[in-house]
Amino acid sequence: MPGKSRPTSNAVRRRRTAPSRIRAAILAALLAPAGYLLPTPLAAQTVSPPVAEYTERARSSFRLTNGTIFPLTAVLEVKGFRVTEQGEVVPAPIDTSRVHVRLSATSFRIPPRATYTVFYEATADSTPAWFTISSALSGARTDDGINLRIILPHVVYLNQKQPLAHDEIVVHRIELDSATKKARVLLENIGPHLGRAQTLSLETADGERHPGGGFPMFPHFRRWAEVDWDLAAPPARAEIRFAKFTIDTAPGGPRS
Repeated sequence: MPGKSRPTSNAVRRRRTAPSRIRAAILAALLAPAGYLLPTPLAAQTVSPPVAEYTERARSSFRLTNGTIFPLTAVLEVKGFRVTEQGEVVPAPIDTSRVHVRLSATSFRIPPRATYTVFYEATADSTPAWFTISSALSGARTDDGINLRIILPHVVYLNQKQPLAHDEIVVHRIELDSATKKARVLLENIGPHLGRAQTLSLETADGERHPGGGFPMFPHFRRWAEVDWDLAAPPARAEIRFAKFTIDTAPGGPRS
């Protein structure tokens, strides 16, 4: 168009890759424990809380904060997801015939340095169920003028009335990946109930311990849970705390 210069190839590449880097960072937050704070450069736009848990039904809200000097346009969409055995989040269709979500708004503007509250109600014909309310924010720009489209998910878990029980969780093995400096434990939920591990701690035989964050355990689901590991000795013990019980792989460790 007249009067507009064509962007350089570098600018085109940066415009295309910046959103993908942001989406990758956001996906890492999907299964974070409550209270998770988004890292920079996303701190200017945040969702609070990023994760919420309810029993059978939800009637709640979350807040979207625009910390920039630009007005933002928000478009909301309810989406499904699944998690691989390696703990990676993968988009998946949501069964709208079983999971029912009503939002107070699906699109709106957020003024600069302002917060918008979204109210919602959610029920499921059968529990457990889980989904995200994905907020696509556009209108922000980087310091060098690149337009950004940022995706912020609010993750909702609708738990069943009966909580996850200790005998539904099996610890298969603990190992160390010295190349990546990660220690990990392979867990399996052999039951039909959804539950969240609040904390994970891995410990050496000498008692040196590294803590990790929380994560969900889906029904009939196996997954690896990792913690950073800069110790020379490998992990020998795992302690996983759930809301109603603790699993400790040490001989005689607590299970409830």
